[in-house]
Amino acid sequence: MQVFDWCRPLDRAEPFIAALGPDPAAVRWDLDGWPAVPEAGLEAISQKYAYLTLTVNSRDLYQDERSQDHTVHVHVRDRNGDQIDRVHRLADQISGRFTGRVEMAPL
Repeated sequence: MQVFDWCRPLDRAEPFIAALGPDPAAVRWDLDGWPAVPEAGLEAISQKYAYLTLTVNSRDLYQDERSQDHTVHVHVRDRNGDQIDRVHRLADQISGRFTGRVEMAPL
């Protein structure tokens, strides 16, 4: 089942996640772009390459790898492998960690 809904605040995800129980699902947020972070050597990235996907009760984007927790997938254009620093920086900001898995996704 796919549900498309637009312009909802982030806090609307919590009731959705609670309603799922142990079932897997994914929620995607399209962003206006990734900002430049000059102190980290990161340039701005356009909206086309800027979104997050939360996989609930799953480790992967397509809910094939079940888990009992959730995973945040950071989507960026990574032409030269230079955006891994952005992923680490984002993980640090939420007291998370980069798992070391880089996936190519046609989303």
